[in-house]
Amino acid sequence: MAFLLFLSSCSSTRKIKINFKVEAKNKSDFKGFVLYNPKTKDELINYNGHTYFTPASNTKLLTFYTAFRTFKDSVPGLEFYETKDSLIIKGTANPSFNYGFNDTKILEFLKNTKLPIYLINAAIDEPVYGSGWAWDDYSFAFMPEKNLFPVSGNVVTYQNKNNVIQSNPAYFKSFIKLVESNSKTREVHSNLFYLLQKSDKIQKTPFVTSNQVVKNVLEEISGKSIQLVPPNKNYTFIKLYVESYSNLYKKLLIDSDNFIAEQLLLQVGKEVANTYNVQKAIDYSLANYLYKLPQKPRWVDGSGLSRYNLISPKDMVFVLEQLYNEIPFPELITYFPQGGISGTLQNQFKSTEPYIFAKTGTLSNNYNLSGFLKTKKGTILIFSYMNNHFLESTTQIKSDIEKTLQNIYLKY
Repeated sequence: MAFLLFLSSCSSTRKIKINFKVEAKNKSDFKGFVLYNPKTKDELINYNGHTYFTPASNTKLLTFYTAFRTFKDSVPGLEFYETKDSLIIKGTANPSFNYGFNDTKILEFLKNTKLPIYLINAAIDEPVYGSGWAWDDYSFAFMPEKNLFPVSGNVVTYQNKNNVIQSNPAYFKSFIKLVESNSKTREVHSNLFYLLQKSDKIQKTPFVTSNQVVKNVLEEISGKSIQLVPPNKNYTFIKLYVESYSNLYKKLLIDSDNFIAEQLLLQVGKEVANTYNVQKAIDYSLANYLYKLPQKPRWVDGSGLSRYNLISPKDMVFVLEQLYNEIPFPELITYFPQGGISGTLQNQFKSTEPYIFAKTGTLSNNYNLSGFLKTKKGTILIFSYMNNHFLESTTQIKSDIEKTLQNIYLKY
């Protein structure tokens, strides 16, 4: 019986390889697929596994592993230095503040102090946008700016409800203009927002960051007066720890949160190179955590927004195997979208029991899926299925992936 099952699984993987080769003759796009058994160390399928692909949000798997290796405790929410007559605070690139998490430590800390508050006028050590990001995506919620003291994910949520403008953070309410029609939701270089007068649709738009804006938003949220002051080397800062990193990781992968991805790498850069710089974090990770990658990737950002990123399916499987070896599997899969249940896979791979735990990666004409497959027999497999430069609908690509993985689920 076991021999028959083995023959069935071999036949299934052989058929998948043949189908890939037949499709390649009739299409101008390209795909790669690696299927790997981490227990037996067997590579069951390798189709274009060494080929470089645009990974999109599959890049977040490298970011997740890098942050996981770097941090083991809670997130430093801010740094503070207290004297007899002043409270001086400084940002730490913490993405969690006022961003849907239950942690209120920062807000309580600011509200409860009886001292005048001063915010250090400092910045990250790089531009607010990543290398290779599309400049005309500036008004979309998936591409907020990076900065040292984020608030509300650096996004304004606003709505025209019964001809009354509502805004979160409320500070931006006076910068929102009702219009009859609009071709954009915000001016390119300023915090002037537009909202349709005859619509009650909720709009989410990134705001232009600056320390002056951070100061104003913090004043509105905390009810305290805050002044900007220049950095001073004589200040000995203490870290105020807030949210658990594990909660950030879940939002990072399950919701595919670009903002958290970038801010995490800024924090890694500070931890390993004493600079809030994404590239420094990436360089350190490639030299110390991921130096055994099968192919050296081109990795330029934390989120995968950049089309400069190039990563192979073999690399993705390697990173997933490292996670598999270092995090107990029942815990590991809680960080991932689960087929038919959560996140970006909520409407795919529906089954009585989830069998796909994987990270999606989507850019126009590109769709990738990398993660774990639990077969009907209970075998855990690692896979990376990458698709680039297709012209058909992403829905069709998703359907093809689902059929392939469902076949492996049933027969392997």
